[in-house]
Amino acid sequence: MEGRPAVRTPWRVVGLVVRVVLLSILLWGGLVSALSTFTREGTMEELRAALGDGDTVVYLPHPREVRWSDGPFGWRRLPLDDSRSVREIDRLLDAAGPPGATVVRADHDSWPPDWFEDVPARHAWLVPLAWFGTLLAMLARSRPRYANRWGWFWMFSVGGIGAPLYLLLEPQPIWAAMDGPMPPARSRLDGGSGCLVAILLAFVSGLGIAGLSGLFG
Repeated sequence: MEGRPAVRTPWRVVGLVVRVVLLSILLWGGLVSALSTFTREGTMEELRAALGDGDTVVYLPHPREVRWSDGPFGWRRLPLDDSRSVREIDRLLDAAGPPGATVVRADHDSWPPDWFEDVPARHAWLVPLAWFGTLLAMLARSRPRYANRWGWFWMFSVGGIGAPLYLLLEPQPIWAAMDGPMPPARSRLDGGSGCLVAILLAFVSGLGIAGLSGLFG
């Protein structure tokens, strides 16, 4: 309605703050996970030196590879070619341990998505906490604006990108969160459409990260 005043209540402010905090945590987790794929070749001696310096994040994406951070945006990787190397890495990590080193081991399950469940960073537990909190908020909402609950559920589950999208768009875009209520959307994604969108987004984001990793890694 023209001339309708914007609604600014304490609860609207609180909701916006919560959305911004959760979205920031998820974007941080996604950025860290993406950066961990941009690696340079490292050596066992460099890994020992990094562990000796302390405050190192070590990520084991699978049993035959170890990655570690050598700066805010720098990652190195060391392929493990034999069982002896694997045992040596295990001994090094056991000796380093917290608080000197943060060790993240990928669990290789298909759900929840790895990019937020296995974030290679200190305080990484904040990311799955934010993801599950957003999922519960979505399920509790009676009528999401841009997709029904099945549509959003698929976008949460396949690739996990639905969580930041939900925080960005629901119940209305975050940049318009302090405005008055918006009219209902003309159409919403259903479960099938949400599944297709989720697969497409997961494919495009994975392809983009792989391409950038090959270009700059």
